[in-house]
Amino acid sequence: MFSHKRWLLTMTTKKKILIGVVIAVAAVAIIRVLATIGLIGLMLFGSFTAKPEVYDEIEKYPEYMSFSYDNADTIWNKWGMDESIWPRTINEASDVVDYKMVCYDPWDAQYLGYLVIDYSDEDFAAEAARLKEYSSTDYVGYYSVIEEHTYELLAVNADEYNGFVYALTDGNNRIIYAEEIFCNYYMDLNYMEYIPQEYLLDGFDATKDNPYRKKMMKE
Repeated sequence: MFSHKRWLLTMTTKKKILIGVVIAVAAVAIIRVLATIGLIGLMLFGSFTAKPEVYDEIEKYPEYMSFSYDNADTIWNKWGMDESIWPRTINEASDVVDYKMVCYDPWDAQYLGYLVIDYSDEDFAAEAARLKEYSSTDYVGYYSVIEEHTYELLAVNADEYNGFVYALTDGNNRIIYAEEIFCNYYMDLNYMEYIPQEYLLDGFDATKDNPYRKKMMKE
């Protein structure tokens, strides 16, 4: 009789322990599910509420360029992309035709920018020479980009994941500096609203359903 009672007590204790373990495991699972839901909610909230930041004040140009990560005045680190193709400073004598810098950060930051300068004959020759000395990377095939024919490509820094920084010229002393820097193989920024298509590299497609993204996501 004593052994039977002790056995019942032991079984009851084990049952309580088992129930406690199940409850604990269930609680952890519920917390993880809620945390995941909360994270997704934050992402959706960010995507719905984030607005593109658009800047066109050329006097603030250095603030938005990541020439030096140690520069306290540089506020955007654009996924480690090399922006040294762009001029480090804007000469007061330079004729800036157009300029725009866009930052959109609903979850992962993405950047779009262009700078158009009409140079004097002498300054154009010097700047074109500087750009041609840049160690340009391969670029054809990334984001459906084909060989550039709309303009002459002077220099390009392309990354198969993070996009492009480059300089184009019309051959008439005008240089177009541009960049599209992002991640996840597409831009949720509707970039065509912010940059003339002719400033994009020929064939460039970073829309959500772009063929390049589909290809890379399968690999």
